[in-house]
Amino acid sequence: MAQGKSNIGDAGQMSGVKREVHRGELVATLSLATDLAMGQPMGFGLRSCLASVALADRLGLAAADRLQTYYQALLRYAGCTGQTDMLVALFGDEIALRQDFARLDAAQAGQLLPVVFRHLVAAGEGRNPLAFLGGLIQGMVESRGTSALVFEAHCEVAGRLAQRLGLPAAVAGNLGQLYERWDGKGQPNGLSGEAVAPAVRVVSLVQDALVLLGVLPREQALATLLSRRGGAYDPQIVDALLADPDLLAPVVEDDALFGAVLAAAPEPDPPLSAAGIDAAAEVIADFIDLKSPVIAGHSRAVAALAAAAAENAGLPAGDVADLRRAGLLHDLGYMAIPARLRLASASSGDKSEQGRLHPYYGERLLARSVALSPIGAIIAEHHERLDGSGFHRGIKGTQISLSGRILAAAESYQSLIENRPFRVTQTPAQAAGTLNKAAREGSLDPIACRAVLDAAGHHLRSGKPVFAAGLTAREIEVLR
Repeated sequence: MAQGKSNIGDAGQMSGVKREVHRGELVATLSLATDLAMGQPMGFGLRSCLASVALADRLGLAAADRLQTYYQALLRYAGCTGQTDMLVALFGDEIALRQDFARLDAAQAGQLLPVVFRHLVAAGEGRNPLAFLGGLIQGMVESRGTSALVFEAHCEVAGRLAQRLGLPAAVAGNLGQLYERWDGKGQPNGLSGEAVAPAVRVVSLVQDALVLLGVLPREQALATLLSRRGGAYDPQIVDALLADPDLLAPVVEDDALFGAVLAAAPEPDPPLSAAGIDAAAEVIADFIDLKSPVIAGHSRAVAALAAAAAENAGLPAGDVADLRRAGLLHDLGYMAIPARLRLASASSGDKSEQGRLHPYYGERLLARSVALSPIGAIIAEHHERLDGSGFHRGIKGTQISLSGRILAAAESYQSLIENRPFRVTQTPAQAAGTLNKAAREGSLDPIACRAVLDAAGHHLRSGKPVFAAGLTAREIEVLR
């Protein structure tokens, strides 16, 4: 590895400043991520939360039901990464499939079958004609069983995430009903009538209404809701909504939506402890990695390696904590990217360009929270390179922050030693050689690479870390 002096200490940053983080901010951020995973506009879940709570108030629901409605709207699709691999294997683009299904009455085969057929055809494009025909027939046969498994997995994952986030047991229970219907034709347990929780009945109607209003003229959308009265939806709740459909109209501008949802929380939301923030970030990391089984544990491993490397490099404790959380959340932007593209080879042509946007989406998802936005800024840099060859901005040199350089090196090393279907997995020694070469050639920072390799157990150096201008870690912290 090159031994020249790195400018790693030049990039000033404020990530280590103490900031209060509330659970609601992490829940709302997770909601934004699920919007992208479901093919909806970012902010869909937040807007549905405000509308659902307003409808719950109009219906005179009890305080407990109002609280459950609030979290049901934010986390209804939090289990969407469960069994994504099954959807991808059968239909290809899981985000496009979910977007189309959201507009339909799932109990009407006449609506579902054409959509299933169209996505099966798209997934089989380019295959041998005979193999394609056989796959199409098999896909039509398997699609119903696959959908049942996906619905069940979605409900189970959403409920477990709510439990791990420390939300009331009733919230987790309601997330287990998210595909149930008033007429008993839903999934996974076929509940009907008032056996379906009030929060589930309210949110299902509101979110479907917002989807329909996004693709149909207003009167047609409202007529569609009315046609499903007594089927998918509770008649009383449909009547209350149609009596005042302006409940669905935007009440705040997009840039104020995040804060409005936090302000509408029906219970106090005290700041989380440092351990509480880390635990919540780990929940989201596991949600991210569920999207593709082959990358299970990747986010946690990157976070641990990046944090250890930051300590090796002499970063202050606050920066180490931020870098650990950035490592946990660094792939959050992949929620906007179809799963098949995450595992695509770099030689896959223009399709890979969509995957290169995931740092951009990751930054955007965290930007709405003042407390979390510095972490998003680090995430935005984890594929940037010192020579400008990285993405998504193509910045270089000292334009990349200290933490961004360490995260880039940690993510590179960890990815190399993990199994990927499109390349040969490297041994730790081989990965160390690859990082050394990147440092020599000027794409990764030499001191960042050295800190990462030390943290990975390669023990390439000893002594104190070297910072720009001869400053100590404490002097850098004071200057910040």
